[in-house]
Amino acid sequence: MSVRFPSVEFFQELKQQVANHPASMEAVAPSEAYCGFAIGDKLYVLEFDGRDCAAVAGGGNTLDLDFFLTGPPETWREAIQSIRDSQGADGEHTLEALVERGRIELCSEAPDGLDLGRDTLGFLQAFLDQAAHVDVQFD
Repeated sequence: MSVRFPSVEFFQELKQQVANHPASMEAVAPSEAYCGFAIGDKLYVLEFDGRDCAAVAGGGNTLDLDFFLTGPPETWREAIQSIRDSQGADGEHTLEALVERGRIELCSEAPDGLDLGRDTLGFLQAFLDQAAHVDVQFD
């Protein structure tokens, strides 16, 4: 069954992939982030507890988050398609590379939010890399 991107169901499927395959997150430092992915005008909120995704929700207020990543839907689609094509993001489509090139913006209102966000990019990349195992349908 395919899962639409972007959607709450997509992020819930990644959460389930991590739960089913915890070893997939062992190479990254754990995270206690409460963060978001702003894809166009939609916000998806995720809460991480160690190496697990504790919660996924649609909507919310970016002011409540430690940090969030925002970018146009086309950029996010490219990133997810790269993961699907390469069984993990290629060098041009990692979150770190996309933030560095300004294609995705790291934002925060919290005093230490940007630092936490930068420190968490590798963890979030490992989480998004779970899309390699998901049948994704793009809007």
